[in-house]
Parts: sequence; C-alpha cells; structure tokens
Amino acid sequence: MTSPWGGLDAATVDGKLYLHLEPNVVTELETSAFDPYEERLQAIITNALDDTTGYFGENTKNDLAKAMETAFNAKGKALTDYVREQLAQTRDFVKTAHDAANALKAHEAD
Repeated sequence: MTSPWGGLDAATVDGKLYLHLEPNVVTELETSAFDPYEERLQAIITNALDDTTGYFGENTKNDLAKAMETAFNAKGKALTDYVREQLAQTRDFVKTAHDAANALKAHEAD
C-alpha cells in the first residue's frame, strides 16, 4: 500500500503547500482527532488479535479448538497488518500537517 500523503509531502518540501488555517488548528486536530484514533489503533495491535492461543480452550486434545485458533489467527493477522498500516498512514498524515503548518509559518515570516 502506498502512502496517499506522498504528493502532499512533496509539495510541502517544495514550499508550495500552505495551510490556510489558524496556526493552532493542527495541534487541536491532533489532540482531538488523531491522538484518540492512534490510541485505538494501538490498542487493537496490543491486544494481539493475531495470536488467539488459549481463547478457544486447551487445544492439545481438542481438534476444534486448534481449527478455530488457526482460522482466527489468520484473520487476526490480516486485521493487525491492516491496522499497523493505518497507524503508519495516520502518523504520515500528522507529520505532513505539521510540515505544512511550519511551511505556512516560514512563509508568513518572509
């Protein structure tokens, strides 16, 4: 999956991207939206949905438990990988917002 923020990052580096917002908007958005979202994504990763060992009982003699564990681990891994990618994308977006805000400040200081 490629980053959807690459174009924004490039425009910011070139000095061609400016946020037409108040300077504190980036911080407010980060605090009210991105930080809670990041916390929830991290909670999903931390809860290890890709390792359900023991969720379905002791599986040494229980073939159904083994099968359920295997099935859930596969889906859990797909979900965990997706959430990790979302977390990386969110962090990239926040970095881009900060870069744009800094570019705006630098432009206004000129």
